[in-house]
Amino acid sequence: MIHGLADIQVLAFLASELLKAARDVVVASTTCRKWREAWKKHLRALSFDSNDWPVYHDISTTSLEILITQTIFQTRGLQCLSISMVDADEFSAAPVIAWLMYTKDTLRELRYNVMTHPNINVVERCGRQKLEVLKLAHTSITGVEPSYQKFPHLTSLSLSFVSISALDLSLLLSSCPEIASLALINQDIAMSDSQATMELTSHSLQEIHVEAISLDKFLLEADSLQNLNLRDCNLEVFELIGKGALGAFKMDDVSIIHLDISESMENLEIVDVANVKVMWPKILPYDLQIFEAEDASSLG
Repeated sequence: MIHGLADIQVLAFLASELLKAARDVVVASTTCRKWREAWKKHLRALSFDSNDWPVYHDISTTSLEILITQTIFQTRGLQCLSISMVDADEFSAAPVIAWLMYTKDTLRELRYNVMTHPNINVVERCGRQKLEVLKLAHTSITGVEPSYQKFPHLTSLSLSFVSISALDLSLLLSSCPEIASLALINQDIAMSDSQATMELTSHSLQEIHVEAISLDKFLLEADSLQNLNLRDCNLEVFELIGKGALGAFKMDDVSIIHLDISESMENLEIVDVANVKVMWPKILPYDLQIFEAEDASSLG
């Protein structure tokens, strides 16, 4: 039998390694005092998922806000926080802001899928200095100011069903000097003029996944890009400006009038396409006038 300090140390290890889902934390905290002490002091990752625990569907939104608030506020040094309330009603803004402010000094990973009223600009509220992974869904981002909203250590950014202007997206990307992975899924991109043009620039970006987006022109300048994945997109013009680092290029269910990745072809090893229509491609050293692939294929 392990007693005293050693007992707490064992429970602390279990809390930090095993107790990630909020339901496990709540259940464990009711078992004994030492469990409560362990997870309060040593819990590093916490997940609230409406699909993970039926209790979330049986209580009111207000009660759910209180449950999440009490659980988060009893932690110290939380590094990973995931809140996904897909089926829940809109949360009040105040408690959500409180969660983000409470964890801003320690959080390294934030996965946030919560609808609030009024909407919360998570980029303004979350702690940016230590954040390495940011995954946002069903929210909006406005007024990005890269002069002070820096994400010096962010390496992975994912935006799903996020409303953001092309300018703010460009500014957000430029505020992440170490970003390596970017995912843009079903974006509501607001344009400042009649032509839907989006220009993104990153010298550190290594992979990008773009899905369910329609634009007139998408210009991507990424010197270090190795993997490019386009899925379910409708683009008039897509142009990639790089320095030959691209190794894999994948397209699925994509329509593009003019495609140009010719400057990044030097080390390209994989071209995997399915259900793709490109009218004027410029992807190979030779002049290919019309390119259509109705079934998955690989071009060397």
